[in-house]
Amino acid sequence: MAYANGIDQGPRSWVSRVPKRITITVPYSTFRNLEERSVAEGRSLSNLAAYVLERGLQRSEQG
Repeated sequence: MAYANGIDQGPRSWVSRVPKRITITVPYSTFRNLEERSVAEGRSLSNLAAYVLERGLQRSEQG
């Protein structure tokens, strides 16, 4: 079973390791920057947003 805190428990915990969909609210300027960059890079807005989040988390973990 997966909980909101991200801790997987139980024998089927691998099931919850598939990509997840979330909804966030960002300032308009952030949205426009992401939109313009996604067009320039030829990728979807969703794909770019996921990439930017992953990179940001990696950098913060490296500290």
